[in-house]
Amino acid sequence: MVPDETDLIAARLEKENQQLREQLDRLNRERIEYLQNVAHQLVAPLNAIKWHIENLTEARVSVERGRKVLRSVYSQATLAVHLAKNFALMSNLEADHTLSALREPLQVVDLCKLLVNLADDFQPQGWDKNIQIIVKNHPLEKATDVLVMRPLVGQVFSNIIENATKYAKKSSDIVIEGVHNPTRDMVSVTVWNDGIPLAPADANRIFERGYRTQEAKNLYPAGTGFGLYIAKRIIALHEGEISASTDQRGRVGFTVTLSVRGLEGKAREQ
Repeated sequence: MVPDETDLIAARLEKENQQLREQLDRLNRERIEYLQNVAHQLVAPLNAIKWHIENLTEARVSVERGRKVLRSVYSQATLAVHLAKNFALMSNLEADHTLSALREPLQVVDLCKLLVNLADDFQPQGWDKNIQIIVKNHPLEKATDVLVMRPLVGQVFSNIIENATKYAKKSSDIVIEGVHNPTRDMVSVTVWNDGIPLAPADANRIFERGYRTQEAKNLYPAGTGFGLYIAKRIIALHEGEISASTDQRGRVGFTVTLSVRGLEGKAREQ
């Protein structure tokens, strides 16, 4: 017997409903896994801060050791704040895919100064692995200031630098350099690290929601895979570009390109 049109429509609707149920189940699993990973990552630095403060208040350490402990407290606090900001951004992305709820006033930003400040914030983490975070002032310091949403762009570079610090080899350098392209009126910044190799097939996928390479999973099983995804979404909001590459020395670089004045008139300026 040949099925009539009603049967065909019902079968198609049932198939679509099943696909939607499977998609919803997958999103729920991802959300639960994300919350678990964030909680796990937040607990570690908070516990470290608590333990260090207990040692300081009970005078269990010498003055010299106390300085190192305070440096570690600063490092762990920086990481906790960084994770909390990512969590807030990811929560907003879940509720508002355009990030319109986080529209910030546009500000003229000196990227060189911003990157120096961020490098200082993450350097204490680098010291734990004898890693130096180096911002090459020239020619970045001569680059034209860009008109951007400063807190969001700051989070982009925080995510990239934190990733570089996490995955770089011990006793290596993280190098941050940039240049102004007057022809395109764009400023490009690249963060280089000598760490986990990046296969060509992963160069685009690492910006996907929740994607992590197998090497990254092996090194840090509890990672969320959302830092670079958030970065890509923020850069897209700025009508810029973000990409990953490997140079001839095997270093992995993340390049962010932003328009100098491309957003002028498109959002409220401060």
